[in-house]
Amino acid sequence: MKFKTILFLLFASTSFAQKVDFATPEKSFQRTFMKVIGQNENGFFVLKSTSAFGNKQDQLRLRDNKVDITFINNNLATIWTYSLNVYSSEHEIQDISFLNDSLYLYYAIINKEANKNELFAQKFNLKKGVPDTPPVLLDEIQFDKKRNRGTFYIRQSKNKKMLATMYKQSESENDKLSISVKVLDTTLQTIWSTKYKTEYYDGVLFLNDFKLCNDSNVYILTSLDLDKKMLRDKKYTLNIAKPNHSKLIPIIISLEKFFINDIKMEFDYINNQIVMAGFYSELNSFSSAGIVYANINLNNLNAKPRIYTESFKAKFLNEFNSERTINRGTELINYYIDKILVRTDGGVILVAESNYVTESTNYNSYYQLYTTSYTYHYDNIILFSINPTGRIHWESIVRKNQVSEDDAGFYSSYIINLDVDKVNVIYNKFIRKATDILSCSINNKGETTEKVLLKENENTLIMPAGGKQISADQLVIPCIQKNKTNFIRITF
Repeated sequence: MKFKTILFLLFASTSFAQKVDFATPEKSFQRTFMKVIGQNENGFFVLKSTSAFGNKQDQLRLRDNKVDITFINNNLATIWTYSLNVYSSEHEIQDISFLNDSLYLYYAIINKEANKNELFAQKFNLKKGVPDTPPVLLDEIQFDKKRNRGTFYIRQSKNKKMLATMYKQSESENDKLSISVKVLDTTLQTIWSTKYKTEYYDGVLFLNDFKLCNDSNVYILTSLDLDKKMLRDKKYTLNIAKPNHSKLIPIIISLEKFFINDIKMEFDYINNQIVMAGFYSELNSFSSAGIVYANINLNNLNAKPRIYTESFKAKFLNEFNSERTINRGTELINYYIDKILVRTDGGVILVAESNYVTESTNYNSYYQLYTTSYTYHYDNIILFSINPTGRIHWESIVRKNQVSEDDAGFYSSYIINLDVDKVNVIYNKFIRKATDILSCSINNKGETTEKVLLKENENTLIMPAGGKQISADQLVIPCIQKNKTNFIRITF
């Protein structure tokens, strides 16, 4: 497969080039949605689907959908493709990922005879592109059409030595939610497993984040919506699931005067802590008046978390005069936390994006039916560098205005390449067939430099949600080029 190379100068003050490799577009399987799911020293693995799948979707349905796994080598040549449609339409793909240098497909299926929802893992032969072993049963839950939620959450530990599954389900006797957790080793043998009962119902208790620590403890970030009409305090709790503990260990993450409206967590193994960062509001649970930062020492989980807040500065808020704000411009709306990037000194970089969906319903008199169209809005990205003391070191804005219809927003948003001393953000300027592809670099002082990576005459539209950083200085991103599916590899 042939490819061409384009060079760009990133910084006028630095002799630094950016290289973009284009693969030759494939002739088959056109106009598909693609996602890079992993890589090894020989190339990378791609999931292809005729239906859009985004970051929010937990399952990939095979019904009325063509789904393939493809391996592409370092020369951007397709080596093999395996169709997942050999599985039945009853299979719900939960995840596809690497464990112990092996590619596994995880899928759930209803066992009607045993009345159970079962989670299986199947290993793939990386050279031949076919299943290598029979499916292995990882987990199973009693199935009930009314109470079944249908999604197994799957996470790996940072050291890639363990796998955790989690499932929430309403109990038959009282409809209150239970959370089942299982931790397995790389041979898919159970290390420990526990089912935890809660005092809350579905629609009240929400799972916000779920991570497996290298010590086999599982951390579950939850929130409560006790009063939907008021939309005020979400009541965030960090729940710790440990082996040989029959109950979750709750750590309340709250503020006395303010409302935490969005928060994410990440492990900081350098400083042996778990860090959480997000936004708080003085008014409600959907606007943002400032940042909240918390950390907990992994060796002392009984200690209260250290929680810090800092309000947005007036100078920073003035940058959003043209956007929708509330409370006389002192609080931002529609901004949601995407990522926490851990700093070596115990601080973090918080990355958030403005996004929302609008819908319109029209009546077709000829067919005598109503049709609903969804419009996806993905706007500015904001980054906050937060010191270990919770103080904002700097803030930075990457300005964009992306609007699309009925595409699940798969061409919108952005992808990040994390370097030693800077963050590179790649995104489409507009959501259309011919658009500039932009690259914005943010250095360790919060200074931004934006350049055109690809001009619109290249007729390229990238799929940021499907891309992946495959090495310290390389990104691979699926794209559509001249109405054909393709890939670009960016070397920084």
